[in-house]
Amino acid sequence: MEHLKAYILALKNMNTDFTIRIAQQSDALELMSLFQETVLHINKRDYSEAEVADWASCGNDLSHIKDMIKTHYFIVATNQQSQIVGFSSITHQGYLHSMFVHKDFQGKGIATMLLEEIERYAITAGIMRITSEVSLTARPFFEKKGYIVKEEQKRKANQLSLTNFWMAREMAKIKPYNGRIPACGVFCGGCPIYTREKSPCKGAEQNGSRCEKCKTFHLCCLEKRITHCFQCSDFPCTKFKRFTKRWLKYGQNFIENQKLLKNVGEVKFLKYYNKRIHNQLTNNDKKSGIK
Repeated sequence: MEHLKAYILALKNMNTDFTIRIAQQSDALELMSLFQETVLHINKRDYSEAEVADWASCGNDLSHIKDMIKTHYFIVATNQQSQIVGFSSITHQGYLHSMFVHKDFQGKGIATMLLEEIERYAITAGIMRITSEVSLTARPFFEKKGYIVKEEQKRKANQLSLTNFWMAREMAKIKPYNGRIPACGVFCGGCPIYTREKSPCKGAEQNGSRCEKCKTFHLCCLEKRITHCFQCSDFPCTKFKRFTKRWLKYGQNFIENQKLLKNVGEVKFLKYYNKRIHNQLTNNDKKSGIK
């Protein structure tokens, strides 16, 4: 399975000089070296010698890196010689824990490649906001990518406290919703028409005329005397798969939504999404890890 993921990521990567793949346990030692060398050489322009030495010492625990590979969405960038030239990891809650590029491969677009893959994962995983603790060195890069400084702070690396920035980027605009779930299985609280500021849709519960005119799903289900697509013997049909693919960028996987509806029903479906909104908007998963 891991090899398949690596192959898919490689196909998506348009930069032929570098490949993005899932990190393996066997990468841990190389990752530790890359982290320490990057901090000692790249970050020294913004931090004192004592500060970078203290920060680099955080990478001495090899077991911690291996644990992160297990528990995070952890990716690496490799060159044509299979050397790891960068890596990044994010928690399932949306905390971007790490983003480092080898000191000899700076300025080649590797950080952008890594961040694009991290954000792609976040969207498909339904993560609505990415947060991170960003170093003085990396702040300009993240600001260019749309991340906003929420707070300047002092965070302990190993023994010393270093200046960094709590930054965030909203990946999908979403708000609570407790109305009817239409045939397609969309959670209206995550629909861009529902969440937009100008002339928003009122949701399937109050905007029945819009949903009831939907030939693709509502009228199709009505003809088959069912309420939702998962009840159809052809589910998921070709048109549903195409529709699902288009909506991934809004943080919803419609096939998974239909499976959830089938398993728990509309009431618990709504509770699931609304609880996820609450958890992510109030999440303060501030774990040490300066980029």
